[in-house]
Amino acid sequence: MYKRVKKLKLGRKTAHRKSLVHNLLRSLFDKNFVVTTTLKAKALKQEASSLIQRSITNKDSLSFRREIQVVLGKDELVKKLVEYSAKEKVGVGIVKVGFRAGDNAEQSRVYLLGTEKKKVVEKKEEKEEKKVSNVEKKKVNVVNTKKVDTSAVISRTERAKSRSGL
Repeated sequence: MYKRVKKLKLGRKTAHRKSLVHNLLRSLFDKNFVVTTTLKAKALKQEASSLIQRSITNKDSLSFRREIQVVLGKDELVKKLVEYSAKEKVGVGIVKVGFRAGDNAEQSRVYLLGTEKKKVVEKKEEKEEKKVSNVEKKKVNVVNTKKVDTSAVISRTERAKSRSGL
């Protein structure tokens, strides 16, 4: 019977589903982001956000750290989770990335908030020097304009209309 269980089952048995989510959690806290299918991303977001909230409330609890050790597996990841939960801006975000090439499944990127890399701001003088050098390069390349650029990557922007379109 259904009994109003609001959990994403992902078409797997309980043990397989738990191990899948635990592996995704390990990857998330190890690399700060994971790219996976949208349904798995939603299940991962639920687990990760509850884990972060529990780590905020139970910072110093030894029993909680042991529970986290079972889920994450490594001491390094447990320390990383505790340090991350001590920050001001914590949470988990999801961004839809596109569609997988093999089976056309929708993919999403799950990331930890506050761990994005910051862009380095260059000085205006350096930018002007680069612009000047780029203009000089373009002048040199004007003579050789007949070459075709084969390094451009063409990415599919929309979903295939049929299975034969893959």
